[in-house]
Amino acid sequence: MKRLGWMVLIGLFAMQTPFNALALNVEKVVKDNHRNLKKIKKANRELLGHIEQLQEQQKTSHQKITELFHLMEYKKSSNVVKETMLQVREENRKAKKLYTNARSLLVTDQYNQAIDLFLNYLDVYPDNNYVPDATYWLGRAYAAKGDRHNAKKIFVSFQHDYALHHKFSNSLYELAIIEHELKEDKKATQLLKSMIKKFPDHRSINQAKELLKTIQKQQTANPVAKPEVKSKTTKAK
Repeated sequence: MKRLGWMVLIGLFAMQTPFNALALNVEKVVKDNHRNLKKIKKANRELLGHIEQLQEQQKTSHQKITELFHLMEYKKSSNVVKETMLQVREENRKAKKLYTNARSLLVTDQYNQAIDLFLNYLDVYPDNNYVPDATYWLGRAYAAKGDRHNAKKIFVSFQHDYALHHKFSNSLYELAIIEHELKEDKKATQLLKSMIKKFPDHRSINQAKELLKTIQKQQTANPVAKPEVKSKTTKAK
């Protein structure tokens, strides 16, 4: 009987052992999984940190690329501006040389050559600083050559476009002379009176007054003949 009891106890213990071993295995698996999960979370946090660093580096790189692009554009624009300024200076140099040569021809009485250069200058450099002066001297060249009609045309255009130019007063006197030579004394008188009134201190004011007196004397000596008015005769009925 006692022997039978021991056998029963041994049997029960033998049956309990697999359950205990299974419980131990499960606990170990849980612990291992928990440990692995912590490692995965840690690795994930580290990965997120690396991603954020990469994103920040990418943002910084993008800003640097943008700044570099703007710098390249600025340098490119600066070079364009510099080249344009050099071209403008070169064009101004050529224009001034052409204008100066035309003036030299005019003062040495080479009127045809001066006229050609002035016309060439005005055609090639219509926006240059010397255009008003060149226009005035072109009128003077035509007048000196004896081409009164072209001289008149130029001076009228000059007065229309450059009323504030320092040669405007001169052009009034020059045009008055031409109008007088063309027998347009009424226009000449108006121009001289305008010059005398607006520019009383002009260096040619005395010549202008003398020319005005001469024209007025001529008009007094040779009054314009009035057309005859024919009297109407009534016929006797």
